[in-house]
Amino acid sequence: MKMLLFWLEFFVIFIAIFVSAELLAKGADELEDFLGQGITGGIILGFLTALPETIFVIVASLEGSFDVALGSAIGGNVLLFTLGIGLVGLFYALKWRSTLQISSEYSVENVFLIISSVAMLLVLIYGKLDIISGLLLILIYIIYVVYRVIKFRGEGGSRKEGNLVKPIIFIIAGGILLVVFSHYFVDYINEIATMFNVPAIWLSLLIAPIAGELEEKISAFRLIQMSKDGGSLSILSFVGSKIENATVLLGIIGLFTDYKLQVALPEYISALVANIIAIYVLFDKRLRTIESTILIGVYIVMVILSFYL
Repeated sequence: MKMLLFWLEFFVIFIAIFVSAELLAKGADELEDFLGQGITGGIILGFLTALPETIFVIVASLEGSFDVALGSAIGGNVLLFTLGIGLVGLFYALKWRSTLQISSEYSVENVFLIISSVAMLLVLIYGKLDIISGLLLILIYIIYVVYRVIKFRGEGGSRKEGNLVKPIIFIIAGGILLVVFSHYFVDYINEIATMFNVPAIWLSLLIAPIAGELEEKISAFRLIQMSKDGGSLSILSFVGSKIENATVLLGIIGLFTDYKLQVALPEYISALVANIIAIYVLFDKRLRTIESTILIGVYIVMVILSFYL
């Protein structure tokens, strides 16, 4: 009876995650017509998909679990900037039979992805996250958001007249479901993996990261299905969320403690390398099938190497 209840709870949580992804995708698809891809994808979707991690980092930092907080802050970068982008590129090619062309609005995200990556490198050279580096990292994200808003207003504000209520309700409802159920979903996935004696290395490198980013990938696939512009919107969402992870989330840790990066060097460097890969691949605003395939291959190689390092 207890086992039946466990699987029933897991099924309900999975459905909630799927509904969350559907609501966010539907809301973003409609909101894009009013606000453009930069605000909708980079800021709104990026913020909402990073919100569960943000809450988790704050809670872990309050509890003094700074290693866990750092893992949550940057752990998704490697997965999303290799496997995530790769799958989006392949799915887009299969759906629309063409190369994914990223919106010109991505230029802003590209600049701030470079800035946040340079900031991560400087913090690495500095050797620790503390209140100084933390505040500077958070300042980068604030500048990113302010610049996006100013740029949008400079372009004349709303691009389309109409009712914003419905897409906003979709976005808020999807965001609430995501915040409430995302960590329960990861916990249940971890418990299922333990139940079936999945090795710890597989759990940490494959299962937990994929489970943690599942909603973001489902939203991306649904956006691609809804419209040809959905692929570009997905990429801006991915990059926007990881800009936040590399600035705000790392900055939060620095506000709580002096965290020596030497203890988490492999994870930190891996996230930095993933950022550089994303900058290189997305720089020309085109995501080709061969690039998508290589990105998936890179993730597989990184996982395999992790078994032996």
